[in-house]
Amino acid sequence: MHVVIVGAGEVGWYLAERLGAENHDVVVIEQNEVIARALGDELDVQTVIGSGTHPSALRAAGVERAELMAGVTQDDEVNLIASVLSKQLGAKQTVVRLQTDELRGPDGAELRGLMAADLVIDPDLDTAEEILRLVSVSGADEVYPMANGQLVVLGVVVGPDSEMVGRSLADIGQVDTWRFLFGAVTRNGETIIPRGDLEVHAGDHVRVLCNAVKQQEVLEALDADRKRVRRVMVLGGGAVGARVAERLARSADIVLVERDAERAEALAERLVKVTVVHGDITDTNLLTEESISTTDVVIAATGEDTANVLACAFAAAENDDAFTVAVLHRLALLPLVRQFGIDAALSPRTASANAVLRQLRGGTSSVATFLDSDVEVDEFVIEAGSPGDGALVRDLHVRRSVLLGAVVRQDGSTEIVRGITQLHAGESVVLFARPTALAEVRRVFGA
Repeated sequence: MHVVIVGAGEVGWYLAERLGAENHDVVVIEQNEVIARALGDELDVQTVIGSGTHPSALRAAGVERAELMAGVTQDDEVNLIASVLSKQLGAKQTVVRLQTDELRGPDGAELRGLMAADLVIDPDLDTAEEILRLVSVSGADEVYPMANGQLVVLGVVVGPDSEMVGRSLADIGQVDTWRFLFGAVTRNGETIIPRGDLEVHAGDHVRVLCNAVKQQEVLEALDADRKRVRRVMVLGGGAVGARVAERLARSADIVLVERDAERAEALAERLVKVTVVHGDITDTNLLTEESISTTDVVIAATGEDTANVLACAFAAAENDDAFTVAVLHRLALLPLVRQFGIDAALSPRTASANAVLRQLRGGTSSVATFLDSDVEVDEFVIEAGSPGDGALVRDLHVRRSVLLGAVVRQDGSTEIVRGITQLHAGESVVLFARPTALAEVRRVFGA
């Protein structure tokens, strides 16, 4: 497929990387010549130096034959104009990044209709939703709903007292009461799609697919520490932090630290159930005064990655029981997250990229990609007449970089697959795969 991406920021770069890995024909339009050349040197994609608001730049990128144009710059107006021009020039689908509340709300509905975008995304909103899912499922450092929320992928560090430590996945799979599947395992910095002979070690970071109603049992079996959240400290009152604080204030005591005095005052007036403190999140004396040592969850969500990491590292050092979440925009700092004892790292790029991938793939209902690995989780509909229609899972003989995890039956029920599971047209399969294997997945499940 031919895809045009307008903007080589964190979302655009990540999208280009993922789609390029799938061997799509990707062209990125970027105004900054230095950024455009850096992207072209690092990734196997084409670049056009120019603006997405200029028809000449869009034509140079081949937008008239594009399956999808994604306008993901930091400028809402640029993204909207790129969308309408792309549709006029022949693009089949467009995705627009909008961050302004007014443009996303009722007042902007007529304008959005005129711009004819097929999908509107907001990285800040998506990040806030990811943080809220993490807090609601404490003990996991990743939570990705699949199959309309019936299934969930949990990222978990295996605890030393887990009953699964020292056992092979094949052995674990023989226990009927454990209805879940290990889809990916990260050990010593390397992520693999495991097979039955892999033995589980304490400290492994695993991504487990299970029924959503069974997630608590899975967390307990993996010895993932879960606790009740009573007190939360949100560091940064920007678009992400303010949304998170407002939602969590319904069920917990919230302290929000914001550096900008005017914004802190405005937040204090708007968020009446939140204690808003004016100050710098890297001021350890301030954090100590606000009792960070007795806080259950610490969320650092400013636009400054270094400050987020340092604040979470301080929280982890002061409070072993605190669950810490750092928002990262630059992945260069990702190795420091585990090194400093930070529990989870999120990036606006992944949630938004997942939404764009769902739109592009059409038949895919859910997509989950991860910051530290090219392994992803996808949901595909089985088409009538495809090799997968009527087949047993054990007879599909897909490559090792693909692992089938679950099937969603036509009546809405879900089932973790085994070798004897039979698949039928109209059902959906949830699977773990590397991007290079997705062409084969489409061949197996597409007519």
